[in-house]
Amino acid sequence: MRRSIETLIEAWATAPVNRPLLLRGARRVGKTYVIEEVGKRIAGDGFVKLDFQTDLELISPLFDGPTDDVDAIMRRVSEYKRTKLDKATAFVLFDEIQLCERALNSLRFFSGSGWRVAATGSQLGVATRKRDLPFPSGVQQETLHPLTFEEFLWALGEEEMAEAIRNHVRTLEPYPAHNHASELFRLYQVVGGMPAAVAAYIETRNLDEVRVQQREIDETYTADMTDPENGISGLAARKVWRSIPSQLLRSSTKKFKYAQVERGGRRAKLMEPLDWLAGAGMVSINQLTECVEAPLVPYEEEEGSYFKVYLADTGLMFYKLAVNPRLWLEAEMSSTLPISSDFRGALAENAVMQALMSNDLRTFYWTPPASWGGMGELDFLLQDDCMRIIPIEVKSARNVRAKTLSTFMEKSHAPYAVVLSDRDFGRVLGEAGVEIHQIPLYAAYCIGDSCVRVG
Repeated sequence: MRRSIETLIEAWATAPVNRPLLLRGARRVGKTYVIEEVGKRIAGDGFVKLDFQTDLELISPLFDGPTDDVDAIMRRVSEYKRTKLDKATAFVLFDEIQLCERALNSLRFFSGSGWRVAATGSQLGVATRKRDLPFPSGVQQETLHPLTFEEFLWALGEEEMAEAIRNHVRTLEPYPAHNHASELFRLYQVVGGMPAAVAAYIETRNLDEVRVQQREIDETYTADMTDPENGISGLAARKVWRSIPSQLLRSSTKKFKYAQVERGGRRAKLMEPLDWLAGAGMVSINQLTECVEAPLVPYEEEEGSYFKVYLADTGLMFYKLAVNPRLWLEAEMSSTLPISSDFRGALAENAVMQALMSNDLRTFYWTPPASWGGMGELDFLLQDDCMRIIPIEVKSARNVRAKTLSTFMEKSHAPYAVVLSDRDFGRVLGEAGVEIHQIPLYAAYCIGDSCVRVG
């Protein structure tokens, strides 16, 4: 499966060797696969992988000597793999490096050494809390997320559609294949972006096979969070994980409520498990702000901050809520089938958050300050490279009226607003006299380059 991050990895691999590459991301997002693909393409027989997950006991002793003597480490790696490693041509992958603390620490000494070393790490945000050695510096860190809709289109052989969508985001002209793109996006929401689920659909075109993969991923995540070595309450983490989809279904504010995790739930008990899930890449957190100008900062009170929590993948959302994917796809063609509007709204928001996270954007949601006497929420605020604030409103249907957006535009100096909905591309003048870019939900993956970043 083609991934957009391959371009970045190839650029790193073909540039003069300077820093090692550390690819982070949640379990099962395809980190190993993408580096293997690039490594074999770039280095051929010079590509070597150390798999700490399967061969930890055999590999760990390779790092028992001084971790700053990287040439000695590579000699031992060469002997272990029974192959000659040439510093000028070798491409070495340390897979799931978080399982060996000394190996992780050694990465900083590979910086400037001339060795081309890449590493993958799952749960790096949580697996290194009890470290005795410092987290490595001098490392190029990148994050891999589930497949975007663009990558899903590539997997389906729809490269021309993916490029056309990017072009229409720039021009905002109506897209002749809008209806077909919308159908494929609904399919993407069902399948999600986890590579195993996408591969199952591509190979079989069977949504039951997709559900099998989603169940296995959910079980893997649950096993990870309940591992006693994690140092958190596995029971509490499981309750938080289970509550997230239902919290998104509330028709009122979708602000995360600890009391909805369990009766009498408190921040002191549940904050750490939630932080663990976020650090492991299983969920994304969108904090509240009351700012209307840059820089955006979270709104906090004495009892804590306000935020929303989204699942990292919409396919897992379907699985965890036991929504029949075929019924959902049929429901989009018929208003008579029983799919709630709350689910549609939650799914749309989660899909947009997933797209924004894939572009490594920092997001906020906004509510009018109490002094304004206003109500409502604005789904997302982004801050661009020119310190401008770009508001984004998400609509799960064709109705794009947004009172809170109008309130924000009256008070802010935003150059334009973005409304994501089922509608085709377009440009209209809002109530506050500010231009509104109407963009289909399926084009959310373009936000972050064409829509927001400048330069």
